[in-house]
Amino acid sequence: MKCLMAGAIVLAGSHLAAAACDPSTSNDVPSFEIAKEAFLQADYEGFFQAMGPYFPGTEYEPTFGQVRVVFPNPYRHCRTVLQRREAPGFYQELVFYFPAGSDAPLALLLIGAEVDGQVNLIEFSFNTNISDVLDDLK
Repeated sequence: MKCLMAGAIVLAGSHLAAAACDPSTSNDVPSFEIAKEAFLQADYEGFFQAMGPYFPGTEYEPTFGQVRVVFPNPYRHCRTVLQRREAPGFYQELVFYFPAGSDAPLALLLIGAEVDGQVNLIEFSFNTNISDVLDDLK
């Protein structure tokens, strides 16, 4: 019973996260949606924890210290503007986050790979200079 409830909570959380950065599609990746929702809430520590196993040695403060100071509050909204899926298991998403009081977005790029049936985040970048983030598209 506990497993069913935990599964329902995870699925509900994934559904809510998917709605956060519409448009939602059948290609939404649950681990990406959790990371996108954490970023939307300016929960950079939550995003850091959602990064998964492919970031050994990554430290929270050097990675998120500046964005935490510049954008400490939840973003007004976000918008997924790109989803790339390449067989057999390579995933990319570009998401724009809109801070309060600004029309200029912060861009977040998520890159993942499917390993053993699960998509894990393998790389990410974010910047208010969208060109810098676009340079990281694969």
